[in-house]
Amino acid sequence: MKAKKPYPALLWLQGKKACVIGGGSVALHRVEGLINAGVEVIVIAPEICKEIKKLVSENLVQWEPKRFSAALLQGASFVVCATDDPDVNRQAAWAAKAMGALVNMAAPPLELSDFTVPASVRRGDLLFAVSTGGACPELSRRIRGDLESLCDIYAPWLERLLPIRKEMKEKLSSSEERKAFWREALSEETMALVQEGKLNQAEELVRNAVGRSWTES
Repeated sequence: MKAKKPYPALLWLQGKKACVIGGGSVALHRVEGLINAGVEVIVIAPEICKEIKKLVSENLVQWEPKRFSAALLQGASFVVCATDDPDVNRQAAWAAKAMGALVNMAAPPLELSDFTVPASVRRGDLLFAVSTGGACPELSRRIRGDLESLCDIYAPWLERLLPIRKEMKEKLSSSEERKAFWREALSEETMALVQEGKLNQAEELVRNAVGRSWTES
């Protein structure tokens, strides 16, 4: 049977509950990402690193200072297994799956993961993510570094486009009309100016396309 490929998706998880098994640096990385997504995070570990302790003191994370047991996973939509003990990770993964929760293995045995967390870079609403499907995470991190400069270029441009997009959604009734407008507005000439940092000139070209759209309507 041909190996299945992961399905790429961005999830809105505010208000969901996640349990993170483990309290070290790997767990911290997952905890920080879940907090940023508005997830209710519970860390399950006898000991936790100082960074997680700080998050607990700030009421951003709950801490169960206990060894793992399946009962602690009740109500969780997601479970992250991030201890340095593969047997504990395996036990937690199977318990989570039995409860219908999705599992991320941040430590071995990685094959029990239901999803992976891609390397990503974010500036405001702009998010770039890259994954090698677990084949070479180091390459993902290297590519993420390359994407940082692109994010710095395009994030300010996105902020300028947001009010224009709202305006055109109100003006153009069909998706085909909106697609045609943006194909013209985001021309090679426009995007070349953006890449050169000439955002005022690029915005002027887009505004000209808006004006032509009003005239044609």
